[in-house]
Amino acid sequence: MEKKINFCIEVNNLNKSFSGIRVLSNLCFSLKAGEIRALVGENGAGKSTFIKILSGAYERDSGEIFIDGKPIRQLNPKISHDLGIVTIYQERNLIPYLSIGENLLIGDEPRSRWGKMQWKKLFEKAQEILHNLNLNLDPRQKVSSLGTAEQQTVEIAKALYKKAQVVIMDEPTASITQSEIDHLFFLIRQLKQKGVAVIYISHRLDEIFKIADSVTVIRDGQKVGDFDIQELNKEKLIQYMIGEKVKPVHIERKDPGAILLQVKNLTKYGKFSQISFALRQYEIVGLAGAVGSGRSDIARAIAGIDSVDEGEILHREKKLFPTHLDQFIEKGICLIPEDRDKEGLIFPMSIAGNITLASLDKMSHGFLLQLKKEKKIAHEYIDSLDIQQRSLNQKVQYLSGGNRQKVMLAKWLCSGVEVFIMDEPTQGVDVGAREEIHQIMKELVDKGKSILMISSDLDELMNMSHRILVLNKGQLVAHLITSQTTQEEVLSYAIGKSIEITP
Repeated sequence: MEKKINFCIEVNNLNKSFSGIRVLSNLCFSLKAGEIRALVGENGAGKSTFIKILSGAYERDSGEIFIDGKPIRQLNPKISHDLGIVTIYQERNLIPYLSIGENLLIGDEPRSRWGKMQWKKLFEKAQEILHNLNLNLDPRQKVSSLGTAEQQTVEIAKALYKKAQVVIMDEPTASITQSEIDHLFFLIRQLKQKGVAVIYISHRLDEIFKIADSVTVIRDGQKVGDFDIQELNKEKLIQYMIGEKVKPVHIERKDPGAILLQVKNLTKYGKFSQISFALRQYEIVGLAGAVGSGRSDIARAIAGIDSVDEGEILHREKKLFPTHLDQFIEKGICLIPEDRDKEGLIFPMSIAGNITLASLDKMSHGFLLQLKKEKKIAHEYIDSLDIQQRSLNQKVQYLSGGNRQKVMLAKWLCSGVEVFIMDEPTQGVDVGAREEIHQIMKELVDKGKSILMISSDLDELMNMSHRILVLNKGQLVAHLITSQTTQEEVLSYAIGKSIEITP
C-alpha cells in the first residue's frame, strides 16, 4: 500500500488576476515538512504573486489552500504568520532602532506582573536563541548596525523561535558575499533538520543546485512542473523556465585596441588605495571582490561622480577631473549603477523620457523639446534592444528588472557613450533577460567600446570578461587573464590572498 505523504502546504487550482490580466492560472503546489523547494521562473512568471498570497499580502480569486491538511478559507499577514508561514524579503522585516533581542522576542517579551520589561531575561533568552544557531551576535546590538547577511540570520533565528513551519526566502543572496552565502546555506540546512520547509526563490541558478531538494518551475502564471533536483541540469532548467533553449553568451578573446580610459594610483582615504589599470577598446574587464571591498566606490570615482584624494583619471591620454560629471559624460563615460531604480532611472517618467534624458541637447531646438524626434529615437532603441513595453509613454516603474536595465543602456547609447561602467548589470533580472543583456554587452565591445563590469557572480565574471581585477579591502590584489584562471583562484584572492600585479 502506497504511503500517504503529509504536506505542510497544498495549493490546488490557484487563480489571481489584476485589472482583468490573469497572473496565476490553476496553479498547483505542494510542499513537505523539511523540504527545500526552489521556486523559479522569469520575471513576471507569477512567483511574487504566489508568495504574497501565501504570506497573506494578496487575496486569491479562487483555489484551495491547505495548511497541515486543514483548508484555509482566508489569509492575511497575521493569519499567515500564526499558521507558521514566515517570508523573508530582500527588504528586511526587522525594526532597525530596536536591538536584536527585542526583534527576536517581539510580542513575547518577558515582563513582570506589573508589565515592566525584564531586560535581563529578554537578553538572556535572545542569547540562548542565537547560541543555538551558532550565531556570534550580541543581542543588545541595534539591528540598524547590522549588515544584510546578519539581518537575514536574525530573521531566520526569529522564524525558528516563533516555530515557523514554512520559511519563504525571496532572493536572499542578492547583496551578500560568498562566505555569507555559505553561512546562509548552513542555516537553511539547519531549518531543514528541524523539519521546517523552505521555499527558495533566486535568479542565481547555480545556488539552486547547491541548496534545493526540488524545484517548481512557473511560466506565464502556470506550473510547468515539479522536479527532483537530481533530474535537472542548468540547461534543462533554463529551457523549462523560458520554453526554449538559450545559448549562453561567451566573450571571445581578441586583440584589444586603443586605451580609452586609464586610472593611475587612484586613492580615496578609507575606501580604496593606489588603484591602477586601463580599459581598452574591444574588451570587458571584470572587477571582483567581496561586498564592501571598494568596487562600487571605485566605479563612482572613475565615472566622475565622487571625488578622490590622489591619483589621475585619463580619457584617451587626457586628464579628467573627478566630480566634473559633465566632462565625463561629454567624453563618453557613464556609470550604470547597481541600484538602477533609485540612481539610474526616473520612475514617474516615461520610457521615452528616460531614454533621451542624457541627450536632451540632441532632442531640443532652442528651449523646445522636439517630441517627434524624441519619439523616433526612443522607438529605435526600443526595437534594437527589444525592450518589452506597452507604449512609449509607459512609466519605467512598471517594467520588469531586465527591461529597466535595457532602458538604462538605451539612455547611454543614445548619448554616444564609449566607456560603460556597469555595477552588477544582471542583478535581479531573470535568466532570459540576463542572456539578452550579455548579448548587448558583447555587441558593444565588438563595435570598439569598452566595459568595466562589477559582478558578484563568478560565472558571469568568467564568461563575460577578458580580464579580471580582484579587490580586497580597497586594494587591487590580482590582475588575471580570464582564460588562464579559475573561479577558485578569483575567490581566493577576493578573501585575502595577494600577488604582485602589473596594470
